[in-house]
Amino acid sequence: MVYRDGDRTLVWDDKLADSVAIDADTQVPIEQCLTFDHAQFEDIQEAIRAGTPIRRFLNIVRRDDGLYEFSAAPECAPSAGRTTLYFDHGEFAAFVQAVRGHEFEHSAFLFGAL
Repeated sequence: MVYRDGDRTLVWDDKLADSVAIDADTQVPIEQCLTFDHAQFEDIQEAIRAGTPIRRFLNIVRRDDGLYEFSAAPECAPSAGRTTLYFDHGEFAAFVQAVRGHEFEHSAFLFGAL
């Protein structure tokens, strides 16, 4: 659901990965991801941890059907992407728990030359 490298943070829906691929290297096309710079994603995480509304970068809306809709805030949609992601309650709860548990900290991701 979240990938961080040296330049950006991607948020995607695992269900959009190629369902016919068997290996773990399946990639979600970039046009099906929301792309944030690291400072933007840190602000998103801070708001979630504080229990305050996310006012910038990411819109999260709970729909009448119970799904959570993730989309880029209008002011950053040109750089973050115009896709809309849908998560059920369990997926959303897992995302929030991971944010609160600091699982998406930039330092938790391995990147660079190995």
